[in-house]
Amino acid sequence: MKKVLLVLLVVAITVPSYAQTKSPRAEAYLHFSKARIAAESGQLTEAINEYKKALELDPNSSLIYSEMADTYLRSQRVRDAVDAAQKAVKADPENVDAHKILASVYTNMIGDSNASAPVTEDTVNLAIREFEEIVRIDPTDRQSYLMLGRLYQVKNDSKKAEEIYTKFLGMEPGSGDGVTALARLHMDAGNNKEAVSLLETFVKEHTDADRALEALAQAYASAEQFDKAAATYRKALELSPDDVDLKKALAQALFFDEKFDEASALYLELLKLDSNDGLALLRLGQIYREQKRYAQAHVYMLQAIKNFPDSMEVQFNMMLLEREEGMIEEANQRTTDILKRTEHSNGRYTESEKQNRRMFLRHQAQMNDSLGKYDEEIKALEALKAITPNTDGIIDKSIVDAYRSARNLDRAIAYCEQALKESPNSVPLKLVHADMIAEKGRVDEAIRSLKEMTKGTEQDMDVLGSMANVYLRARKFDEAQTVADTIVKQFPQESNAWFQQGSIYEKQKKFTEAEKAFRKALDLENDNPAVLNYLGYMLADRGVKLDEAVNMIEKALKTDPTNGAYLDSLGWAYFRQNKLDLAEEYLKKALRFAATDPTVNDHMGDLYFKTKRLEEAKAAWTKSVQLSTDPEEIAKVKKKIDDLKGKVAKP
Repeated sequence: MKKVLLVLLVVAITVPSYAQTKSPRAEAYLHFSKARIAAESGQLTEAINEYKKALELDPNSSLIYSEMADTYLRSQRVRDAVDAAQKAVKADPENVDAHKILASVYTNMIGDSNASAPVTEDTVNLAIREFEEIVRIDPTDRQSYLMLGRLYQVKNDSKKAEEIYTKFLGMEPGSGDGVTALARLHMDAGNNKEAVSLLETFVKEHTDADRALEALAQAYASAEQFDKAAATYRKALELSPDDVDLKKALAQALFFDEKFDEASALYLELLKLDSNDGLALLRLGQIYREQKRYAQAHVYMLQAIKNFPDSMEVQFNMMLLEREEGMIEEANQRTTDILKRTEHSNGRYTESEKQNRRMFLRHQAQMNDSLGKYDEEIKALEALKAITPNTDGIIDKSIVDAYRSARNLDRAIAYCEQALKESPNSVPLKLVHADMIAEKGRVDEAIRSLKEMTKGTEQDMDVLGSMANVYLRARKFDEAQTVADTIVKQFPQESNAWFQQGSIYEKQKKFTEAEKAFRKALDLENDNPAVLNYLGYMLADRGVKLDEAVNMIEKALKTDPTNGAYLDSLGWAYFRQNKLDLAEEYLKKALRFAATDPTVNDHMGDLYFKTKRLEEAKAAWTKSVQLSTDPEEIAKVKKKIDDLKGKVAKP
């Protein structure tokens, strides 16, 4: 535009000779030159008035209209700018400056997040039309090519966008902007492999292309190759060591790659730059929770909540921290608060909102189960079912389990039978129904029902396992063993098949055979936590191979650190080793997550008794009796209480 201004100033100097002839065109350019001078000095209103005078004398001048449009735009009179630019284009379709003004207006409308009305497809199409005209008039305008490609992406026309970027790269094959734009197009379409390949090739030849390196790191991250993402972000940071956004991206990659020490060091550095960095506070809380450094996790999570009290992600992660620490009541209350704060009075939710609520409700149900609040658990599960499509009876089965835990077997059966009318092919419901009617004494009916479910498929392993358990409860050990043998013959390569056989041997007190079956299961799947815990507990309970038992249970616990059964097993193994301080630590943890488990309370009573805390022992054993439904176990614990009374009575 400076060249134009120079020409206009020359015109302004020579105008007087024309003015003597009273040429309208000469007078028009006199006003035009005055307008340009006023505009350059910031006198925009005066400039617009001069343009209007010029147009009165030369109403078909595309140049005057486009310069006037530019001044309107600078005055934030957008509608007037569009009107003037459109008139400029009408007068001269080749006026690239006018097209650029219109393109600028439309792209600003698209990018303006504060617009009072949502951007329409028409606005995107208008912008595309202007940029199409710009690159037609000036094929060397690289930025307009890139913007045109982005607009087609906004329009979700990836094929056209790719065509534009490819054409641009044909003209400028070494353009980092072009390669990056095309790669991001692939990423947006989920074609991360293509994006990675394109960018890897480019950065090999252009090692200092910082934007391409950043895009490559993002492509690696999108492909969940977080180790490569981190390495590439480091290279980008070498070129731009003070780029805070790159540091944040590197910290994220390290976090998702579970390089927690490196990630925490970088997040601490970012907090020095901005103590209110919400993501850094959250990630530090998550990292320290993963590392079981709960005190430090609390510091950062509390600060995150203080700074961002309305963030549901922060609140949710605080709930996870409280739950993992065994603060179940607090975590449960926080989940209730989250659900209330995100509740819609009309009951309508977007799909993403439903996903979040399903996650919150699952946690709420599980925590209420741990707390023995079965009515609240059922409410949460019913709410979960209402927003979960195609459950195939899985949530119904959890509701049935809650009724059983509440010792309401009749209600559990009634609910299950109603649920089976809704989901008649649900395997989980059929299995639990058979187990319940067997518990009511209808063993033969239960077995017939289960036999009808066998199909000669993988499903049979669960069906046969249920059948074996029915026989065990009825104390039909030979039949149970026959079924267990069938399971391993039918599924010899399945770890869980041997696990089921081992558990049936163990319940018959055939410990040698049980151990062999469990070890066979571990040969097939050496990190199966259920097998590790069961075998470890069995060994510990018998007081044999205690060091191995502890190692097995610790390995199981690493996969599920809040599992009350696993915590109890480890506490009991330490008890058998006479490591009473450790035993108490883990048994108390177990009670936080399984307060209604009679076995955990029984073990806690044994610990108290051994450490001569007799009143606590009595209370724990009494609670175990109240919670148990197994007559044999109840009799054992009652004997302990009776023996304790005798000891207390002695002088």
